[in-house]
Parts: sequence; structure tokens; C-alpha cells
Amino acid sequence: MVWSNDALKTLAEAQPAWVVELEGDCLSISNDEGIDAFVYVGGRQIQVETTLFPVSTVTDTAALDALILRTHHLLPLTAICITKIADEEYYVAFGALSSDSKDIVVVEEIETLFSNVGEFLELYNEHLDGEASK
Repeated sequence: MVWSNDALKTLAEAQPAWVVELEGDCLSISNDEGIDAFVYVGGRQIQVETTLFPVSTVTDTAALDALILRTHHLLPLTAICITKIADEEYYVAFGALSSDSKDIVVVEEIETLFSNVGEFLELYNEHLDGEASK
């Protein structure tokens, strides 16, 4: 199956702990812990992402970046990048999978991202000022 926003929305709405909204060309999915993920279908790939914290809340970006490069592989299926949103840069956790993936794989990717957010925040908390808690 090649995924579309409509098909992804139907799949996501079937998950009892998720709240799903269509926002432009992506889906916004919130879990029961208040974490928001955005899911994009584009060509041959589905990307799932969530913001972790603004770069401006990091006390030492070089130290945090080094720690991320040494530790992000500890949490499967999720990578970290910096993305500009509006006028501010954010650390973003994301996963990507084929648009041919089975529905169980898509759900697993989203659930894994939700699960990894808390782990990333715990791992990197010492590099954040008090305003960065999610």
C-alpha cells in the first residue's frame, strides 16, 4: 500500500490514545501524554517528527551536539536534527520509513517516536535551561 494523508488519518484515528488532526499537508497526532507528532507523506517516504526544545534553551550547544552524536543511536528508529520553525531553531526528533510500509510499521514508528521523546529529554536535560521542559 502506498500511503496518502487520508489513509494515514484513518489508521491514526483507529489508535485509541491518539488525537488526530489534518493540518495542511500533514497530520498532527497527539498522544495521551501530550506529545505532538507531525506526519508527512511525500513521494516514497513517510516522515514522523516532533520538536524536542528550542536551540535557545540549550546552555552549551557544542556539548549537547557531541552528546547527541554519541547517544542518539541508543534509541531505535529515531534521529535528531535542528530545524528552523518560524523564526526559531529547534532540536527535532524524527523517523522516516517507506511509503510502502505496512500499517503496523507506521504505527510502530509513531509510537516509538512518542516513547523516545521522554528518553531524549531525560538524556539531554542537563544541557537545558529551566524553560525547555516539554
